[in-house]
Amino acid sequence: MLRASAILARAAVPDVPDHANWDELLDERVVNGQLHPLEAALARSLPSPRRATFVAGRTAIRSAMASLSEVPSPGDTPSLRTHRGAPLLPDAVTGSVTHKRTLAMAAVAPRGGTLQHIGLDLEARPTARDLERPSIARKILTAAEFSWLAQFDHDALHQREQLLVHFALKEAVYKAIDPFVERYVRFTEVELDLTNADDVRVTLHLPEPAVADIRVAAHWHTDGDWIVAMAYSHAG
Repeated sequence: MLRASAILARAAVPDVPDHANWDELLDERVVNGQLHPLEAALARSLPSPRRATFVAGRTAIRSAMASLSEVPSPGDTPSLRTHRGAPLLPDAVTGSVTHKRTLAMAAVAPRGGTLQHIGLDLEARPTARDLERPSIARKILTAAEFSWLAQFDHDALHQREQLLVHFALKEAVYKAIDPFVERYVRFTEVELDLTNADDVRVTLHLPEPAVADIRVAAHWHTDGDWIVAMAYSHAG
């Protein structure tokens, strides 16, 4: 089975008012080793809301990479961005980052064998209040997935959570396969079987012949108020 022992780390998104001195905060993060100087420079180029989540994400990546022997000097290794916006990591490492308004999470693992790329997504678990919002089921589910979700018609909150699990897993899968396809992948191009949370069956409906041999594994779990979804990909 395609699977990796990924290292997860998290970091709180800094709550910095728009008028605050970002230079001071970024300089402090560099001094204490939470950011590389090049990461801080990149953060300065971003709009304030995006800057906060970027800083949290790179703090989480740096924390996770500190546990990898494949990165002997993580403090000297900046994590910038690929041309697709993903974290740019050392060749020996694959990883992904995700963030919401208050929390960022990163996953890293050694690259090699049957593992080439990782995708990670984080979503807030729904509350009863969320049921007042329109469902996104018909926008993101295939016919088979929609039929599977119908078994929870008697429990609206659990059904909504399972819908968000689908959303989170598909987002993770998109990140894991993006280095192969390098394009926006529609929700219906990925189909999931959630019978087993530890080994989600992923079927890709991609038109490109060149990516027909991509293999993807995925799993998910809840962590307090969060849904955490991970996907692993390999081609060839």
